[in-house]
Amino acid sequence: MGRLLESYIALAKVVIITGPTASGKSAFAHQFALENKGVLLNGDSLQVYRGLEILTAQPTQKEQQEVPHHLYGFLDPRESFSVAKWMALLLPQIQKALDAGQLPIVVGGTGLYLKILLEGLVDIPPIDPKVRDNLQDSQEILYKTLQDVDPTLAARISPQDRQRTLRGLEVFYGTGKPLSVWQSQKPEKSPFEFEKILMMPSKEEIKERIIHRLKGMLEKGVVEEATRVLALPPCSNAMKTIGLRELSDYLDKKYSLKKAQEEIIIHTCQYAKKQRTWFRHQLKADRVVGSKK
Repeated sequence: MGRLLESYIALAKVVIITGPTASGKSAFAHQFALENKGVLLNGDSLQVYRGLEILTAQPTQKEQQEVPHHLYGFLDPRESFSVAKWMALLLPQIQKALDAGQLPIVVGGTGLYLKILLEGLVDIPPIDPKVRDNLQDSQEILYKTLQDVDPTLAARISPQDRQRTLRGLEVFYGTGKPLSVWQSQKPEKSPFEFEKILMMPSKEEIKERIIHRLKGMLEKGVVEEATRVLALPPCSNAMKTIGLRELSDYLDKKYSLKKAQEEIIIHTCQYAKKQRTWFRHQLKADRVVGSKK
């Protein structure tokens, strides 16, 4: 691969390497880190979960031994996670790397996380966990409540999105102010400077990579991994991992394994398409690697 953007990146303080799923960003970032004394920091909302290493395509143990990795596979999948929690963990890691003379490299494809990192986060007061614990109604009731107390937020999210519904309600009840009002305030800007590298292979290449990656996941034991996490609550954020529900249906004998694989490929390609659209319109990259088609 050769020296990657060595002169280009010389003045950067923090590098972001991102792109759609299966775009090759992890491999690119790994090589980049090797050549530039880098530290890899997870920017994917699902790679934080322990026990989902194969399904979420987390770096291998060998890769983590070759390059320092942080914020991967540390969280119980039954626990909730948010962009605010991610920022609270990420920013000290960035500063620690800079203080050590290392290059912080944030790698991942979760658009919301990257948007907040680049544009800043509104400082919402901490919410007592008991507030969320008391929100035990059905999703239909919770969403209708959100429509009453924060119609602006409710209009922006899916009626089935329990995590964001709960977040909206807990902020309203915990602060007395709608989350949409908090979000409309001017965020605190990041103290860091960024260089953004976007991996954007063609749609055809991404599909080929998705198919190849799934084959590798099956060889590594992804079915057995899915079996171990079947007890997760349906509303768990970790259940958003593509492949988990499909393999669960296979294990429940609703699907054949072949059908489950076909569904995983379809859903992963759909997700990649959404990501491509987001990156095209929301991220002003300093460099694009690969075709934009």
